[in-house]
Amino acid sequence: MKKQIAILLSATALLTGLSACSSKPSTDSSTDKKTETVKKSSKSEEKKASSEVKKSSKQSSSEKTDNFDLMIEAAQSQTATLKQQFGDMFSDITITKGEGHTIVYTYTYTKDPGIDIDAAALKPTLVKGLKPTMDSVKAIVHDAKIQVIYQRPDHSELANITITQEDTDSIS
Repeated sequence: MKKQIAILLSATALLTGLSACSSKPSTDSSTDKKTETVKKSSKSEEKKASSEVKKSSKQSSSEKTDNFDLMIEAAQSQTATLKQQFGDMFSDITITKGEGHTIVYTYTYTKDPGIDIDAAALKPTLVKGLKPTMDSVKAIVHDAKIQVIYQRPDHSELANITITQEDTDSIS
């Protein structure tokens, strides 16, 4: 019974924290305009346009990384609110950028829950709850992941769960 309560509380904490990560990407029709220009231009102009498209592609990748970083910052600004919502359940809640395009949520319990969290049992619940967040994130970064870490007060790990786009895409 304690295990189920701990899993439910942990999942609720995570899902509440992730709502700050949702973001809608802006649309840009400049790619369509560049494609038309390339089709109408001569061979020398095609090479120039191709070069411009490559530069634009690099900028687009840079913009996606910048947007991902901004998403992390926005989520970080919500940690004080999360801590307040959960009272003294967690002594610390952090949201950081992990390796690649990974959003890392770390929840540190104030008191040792006295049980181990069954990560395999918790993952399907987290996948369902994180689907809307992952869908928003993948619109900005195609290879995003969400990592959720639960820790005891001494910072030893209770669970470490990684949610990928494949996980959330498998939900119908």
